[in-house]
Amino acid sequence: MRVIIQTDAAAVALRAADFVARLVRREPKCVLGLATGSTPLGTYQELIRRHREGFRRYWRWKSRRRASTA
Repeated sequence: MRVIIQTDAAAVALRAADFVARLVRREPKCVLGLATGSTPLGTYQELIRRHREGFRRYWRWKSRRRASTA
């Protein structure tokens, strides 16, 4: 596992969205395990923004919801 330190939550969300976008471009039929709760919301909002601005390949991926455990 690689740890990447970012300056704030917004930077983490952008970095995570970049990672997901690269994965979806490389593997359009990938299945993503999506966490629930407030932690990933910034990433999800960034992915939605990108989708609305023209990155239309998200429609091919599938997701599986996973409840957060703490």
